[in-house]
Amino acid sequence: MRLHLALAARYALVVLGAALLAFEGYNSVGLGVGVAGVGAIRMALDTALGLAALLVASLPLRAPDGWLRAYRRLRGLAVAATLALAILSSLALIGVAYDALLVAPSHVYVTDVVAFSDENARLTLNGQNPYDPATSRAAFAHTLRRFPGVTPSPLRRGAFGTGEAYPSHARIVAVERAYLHWQATQPTQAPDPTGGAFDPATTHSYPALSFLLYAPLIWAGAPGILPLHLAVYLALLVWLIAQAPPSARFWTALVALAALPLTLFSLLADAEVICLAFVLLAWHYRQSRWISAVALGLGCAFKQYCWLFAPFILLDAWITYGWREALRRAGLTLAVFLAPNLPYIILTPGPWFSSLWLPITEPLFPHGMGLVALTTGGLLPNAPASLYGALTALALLGALVAFARWHGTLREAALLLALLPLYFAFRSQPNYFSIAPWLALYAANRVYARVKTGAVSS
Repeated sequence: MRLHLALAARYALVVLGAALLAFEGYNSVGLGVGVAGVGAIRMALDTALGLAALLVASLPLRAPDGWLRAYRRLRGLAVAATLALAILSSLALIGVAYDALLVAPSHVYVTDVVAFSDENARLTLNGQNPYDPATSRAAFAHTLRRFPGVTPSPLRRGAFGTGEAYPSHARIVAVERAYLHWQATQPTQAPDPTGGAFDPATTHSYPALSFLLYAPLIWAGAPGILPLHLAVYLALLVWLIAQAPPSARFWTALVALAALPLTLFSLLADAEVICLAFVLLAWHYRQSRWISAVALGLGCAFKQYCWLFAPFILLDAWITYGWREALRRAGLTLAVFLAPNLPYIILTPGPWFSSLWLPITEPLFPHGMGLVALTTGGLLPNAPASLYGALTALALLGALVAFARWHGTLREAALLLALLPLYFAFRSQPNYFSIAPWLALYAANRVYARVKTGAVSS
């Protein structure tokens, strides 16, 4: 059999979705600057098409014969694209490994998410409470000085005004310098010259496991937290390949490597790869109450991002095992979520609770590669974040209703459904969708594994 005949249609859809998300995610990394007009339409459309391709790849439905015939004529092109993306992603992975293992974090960290997780882990090891307001104020400035390549999230107030246009990187750096100078000279004798353009509370805008998970790594002498991201990526890669039918493992490995968004937008810039591990464990082992609920609880204790998947996993338990079992799992998930957070709930209940909602309550600038791109690109009028929040909530409700209605058909596609509401969010950044290709690849392999002959032919 010739090489190009081996790439199954579902894998091609995963590669197509990954390519579209990587392309528009890369364009969005520059905070949307210059992405206006037709470019904004293309970004929103490509993101929607990419997510749609991944969702279709996850569905256990046979494609129409006409579509399959058309795909056979294009399979050589699909193989070439898969190889190209796999090579690009492998090169990026080598770069990530080099940075994570051999370069000082002060030269590697590029986002406040990673920098603050590192700082909070160190504070914990030093016996300090990262949620304490006085501690977080000092840690905020200290972290920005430790990692000069990191810029904090700008807020729509003070020096940045209340408009909708995301400030340029040069403007953020200039305001940051003013803020750090004020902190270093007379932080209590003079008002904040930036007018609250930054919020020190954002040093702890995630649950406690977001830094406790890294504390053992820092304690063991690791220079930073990125080696854990790399290790989880490699472990998941091996696991995904092992979960594939034997006849599909070569292409599973190649398609997994071709998932460029995960390499570009998570390993160095964020921590969605950790969320991916918890979500896949919670779903794959959902026959076991303890494994599934513990994994889901740990994911929810790590980052609010995992909260999106919890309703789908618990709804699956309800439909499969009944409402009593679903309630037991929900209770166990909540207990596991509270366990690492309990000391901070007791010591600083107010700051801990408010920190969980900072991604929603802070006056952040609109930004992303979803529907909001039409607003930031000047094609739709500015709308309040509450409108996007309502659209996101409606999309989530619709996805849950669809999963309940067509549970037997959708199956693993539920994991993709959980991400679709983010397309309508006020902030739909590329790291939000970075795990989508691997979720679709996992689902596609589950579909192929259920084919009685074991052949990968559709």
